[in-house]
Amino acid sequence: MNAERIYKNSQGFIQYLCSGICRLNKTLWFAVAKYLTFKIKMKPLLFLIGSALLLATANAQLPFKYDSLYKTIYAKDLCGLLQKDPGIVLIDVRSAGEYSDTSQYTSLNLGRLRGAINIQIEGMRKNLDTIARFKNKTIVVYCSHSQRSRRVSKLLAENGFSNFYNLNGGMSVLNQLSQDEFPCKREWVVSGLPFKNLSFNETAELLKHQPQLLVVDVRPALQFNGVDSNAANNAGKIKQAINIPYAEWEQKKQSLFKYKNQAVLIYSSSGDGDAARAAASLVQNGFTTVYQQLGGINDLIASQEDISFIENRPAYTLLDPHRAILLLQKKQPLLIYDTRPDDEYNNRLTGTISYKNLGHIKNAVHLPLNSFGLITAPANPETPVLVYGHEESFKLARLLTEIGYRHVFLLSSFYDFVWSGFNIQNCKAAKEFVEGHEGLY
Repeated sequence: MNAERIYKNSQGFIQYLCSGICRLNKTLWFAVAKYLTFKIKMKPLLFLIGSALLLATANAQLPFKYDSLYKTIYAKDLCGLLQKDPGIVLIDVRSAGEYSDTSQYTSLNLGRLRGAINIQIEGMRKNLDTIARFKNKTIVVYCSHSQRSRRVSKLLAENGFSNFYNLNGGMSVLNQLSQDEFPCKREWVVSGLPFKNLSFNETAELLKHQPQLLVVDVRPALQFNGVDSNAANNAGKIKQAINIPYAEWEQKKQSLFKYKNQAVLIYSSSGDGDAARAAASLVQNGFTTVYQQLGGINDLIASQEDISFIENRPAYTLLDPHRAILLLQKKQPLLIYDTRPDDEYNNRLTGTISYKNLGHIKNAVHLPLNSFGLITAPANPETPVLVYGHEESFKLARLLTEIGYRHVFLLSSFYDFVWSGFNIQNCKAAKEFVEGHEGLY
């Protein structure tokens, strides 16, 4: 039983157990699933329930409904605050493992802000008196993706705190920002990891300017070779990369030992933690310079205008939220297709999956999977097309290129598009292009 299958089979059950407390995103779900891969054979029900209890307060619904109750801040403004007031109290509400970069969910080991106090979200209510000691100081609350910290911010606001900020995006965004976007990054972000996490831009620069770099892809062979049954897994690979699937890592890692004195970059699919585990393994075996690309290969490709370092890429173009915004802002005709199921497109989901009621991009045409057959050859092949949805959106993007559209763009995640509008400074304009989104927290 692999992690992808566990992810699909367990998601609904654990969300039912969490019932209104947690909304787990795919990154954290893969981290959980990887752990369950090794445990689930013996006591599946016990581990599913245990994981639900462990994560019930840890993640993650779209958390914007109550932003008016407290102040939020972006990374660049945080630098200004820290410069003006060295006495700011930073509160990290993640788990102790995440705070110390020792979490078993390795994709969540993202470093921390220097000098931050760790008060886990699970114990926040009983620690309100402790936090009250800082009421006369400015407080900044953060987590990994700014979902847990927003829950804590709501709690603080409801208990009389006012001089505090929620840090938009959390450590996941801080790690991806450039020095210009987050000027105090080198000074304030610290890590206990034995290898170096790289942002998408840092990865791209490394690939372009370090020709002797050894690149290791730890995805399954089907994904590496672009023939996976899930079209979303066939976005391409880094040129000259060596494939050692993580499932075979222990048996095959010795083939890399001759490169111990060479710089190594490891990457995988998004959110599964395999790259981090492999990077730690190399350091333990004497490698001196090891990099892990944060996020997955699809996210790297979607973030870059120049992907000359990628091969076996599809005919359509992957876009991250920022690049999708730039496309939407152009004054040109643009076809937009939303491929999500009808209930999701129309915000009719209820219960534990209601967090998927995200609204939709303005002027989008709803084209679910069962309607793909209605697509015909373009009257004007030069008309640009933007597609978004789930796995099926990759199938539509490929179909559009096959019938003659020459400029097909695929937004890699609509969830991330909406989320970015509230958490990433250069993506604030995303909110202008979304309708029907009301926020769920």
